[in-house]
Amino acid sequence: MSVARALAEFAVRLNFGDIPPEVVANARLRLLDTVGVCLASVGMPYADAVSKVVTAQGASDEATLIGSMQRAAAGWAAFYNGALAHGNDYDDTHSVALMHASAVVVPVVLAMGERLRTSGAEAIVAAVAAYETALRIGMAAPAAFHARGFHATSVCGVFSAAIGAAKLLGLDMSQTAHAIGIAGSQAAGSLEFLSDGAWTKRMHPGWVAHAGIIAAQLAAHGYTGPATVLEGQYGFFKTYADTSIPDVAALTVTLGREWETLNIDFKPYPCGHISHPYMDCARALRLQHQFTARDIDAIELRVAPAAVPIVCEPLADKLRPASSYAACFSLPYAVAVVLACGRAGIDEFSEQRIRDPEVLALAARIHYVADATLPFPRSFPGWIKIRLHDGRELEQRMNASRGSREHPMSSAELEEKFSANAVRCLSGKGARAIWDAGMRMDQLGDIRDFTRLLTK
Repeated sequence: MSVARALAEFAVRLNFGDIPPEVVANARLRLLDTVGVCLASVGMPYADAVSKVVTAQGASDEATLIGSMQRAAAGWAAFYNGALAHGNDYDDTHSVALMHASAVVVPVVLAMGERLRTSGAEAIVAAVAAYETALRIGMAAPAAFHARGFHATSVCGVFSAAIGAAKLLGLDMSQTAHAIGIAGSQAAGSLEFLSDGAWTKRMHPGWVAHAGIIAAQLAAHGYTGPATVLEGQYGFFKTYADTSIPDVAALTVTLGREWETLNIDFKPYPCGHISHPYMDCARALRLQHQFTARDIDAIELRVAPAAVPIVCEPLADKLRPASSYAACFSLPYAVAVVLACGRAGIDEFSEQRIRDPEVLALAARIHYVADATLPFPRSFPGWIKIRLHDGRELEQRMNASRGSREHPMSSAELEEKFSANAVRCLSGKGARAIWDAGMRMDQLGDIRDFTRLLTK
């Protein structure tokens, strides 16, 4: 049996009753977290650019553009909403697969759910099927896609989109396997945005959400994709990761027994996830020892070698980010802004803040040391050493990011994050209504009872 067929078999057979209650509860929170970060992106220049492209494709009443009164065909709505979900880099991440999972999955299940008028429970099943299958594709070659210059969220995410859409369309095992095969020819996403902070990363989840919906629709009409799209001679792993795939059992044996959905990390900060533990370490030292940015003589960050090219190099560019988006992938900036401001929300990554002389002066006093003993990418660690002008040397370390299964954010913390994001677009009352409906998602007979709340 091919890997695609094995993943398709799991997805097709998955029923709501098969999913443990804690996974259902976790999926509800992921949906709400993603909607919140979408709402925080509404009206930003990159979101407006995508909106203009989507609305130019023609009128359709199939699905909601989050935060807008406009609607679009399901595939285009998923493109728009996926771009918003990843726009501020505030969306969740699976540390081993290095995938921003929900930015792809949630736009697909909301858009296709609206189009097909599915129940909330059906949407959750489709989301979990998408998470559990595609995350294992990313886990089969941890960090190998990034090493080749591919964005794992994009190249692996297209499979989650195809599986989620296929599940909602009610495709059979053969059709779902073909959808996976078709999706493989649409896998794309370059990491070159890291060179100058270009916007392309923002569109990756949306574009593959759109592509996965197209793949599932083609499969529904008899279009075929290669059975060995993942493990074949010219398949996904050989061409995108330059690695051999484990046997099928190694990729699928835990399906339905171990739930990777629970291992996706929520994000406490709107920037590259690798930086988060360092930011929490910096924040903890600042609170505990009550120093200011002006008291700091030097800062050392110990960083896993695989993370260095993402958040530490080229060092000159990371010390003075060229744009707010470039700042999202600068570990020195992220640590400096926390130490200078005591916080790091969306406004701390604005174009105005990244020019702050105090923050930049502090970033200039930061250096990193590559340390191969750190557990990245099995988890996202942080290790910071600060030397103060008075001679004191302070140190803090974390082995897993806040928001991970090892160091979880509470439901109250996630609700606070959601509300802060949602009220950037909607009223407090509107945000409250969305949260309450989302927490009852699996009880909704029609997902449109939720999506109708997502407009201004």
